[in-house]
Amino acid sequence: AELGKPRERSCSLPGINFNYGLYIRGQDGGVPEAIGHWNVFKQQPTCPHELSRDYIAMNRGAVKAGLVTARENFHYRQLNDIRISDQDDRRLKKEPPSLPPNMTFGIRAR
Repeated sequence: AELGKPRERSCSLPGINFNYGLYIRGQDGGVPEAIGHWNVFKQQPTCPHELSRDYIAMNRGAVKAGLVTARENFHYRQLNDIRISDQDDRRLKKEPPSLPPNMTFGIRAR
């Protein structure tokens, strides 16, 4: 190569009608086709919500029955499976405490 000039390419580029990449044949109706034919996922049928166990009631029942070891407690839970109903499940989800409207969070600036 001459001094101060770039080296020439060793291969020639394809013609003006050459497309780089993949050409996928298909129907391209633009926006009307896209809007008119939505492929929407059908909602799966919801399975019944499994109620959570009420460990407090089961522990209380085990103690009242005189069962104190871990093995006895395990067997008691297998035989007496107590679940929390949906109405009682609200007590597990604590609501945020009510705060005054003018309360500021964070640390005071100096």
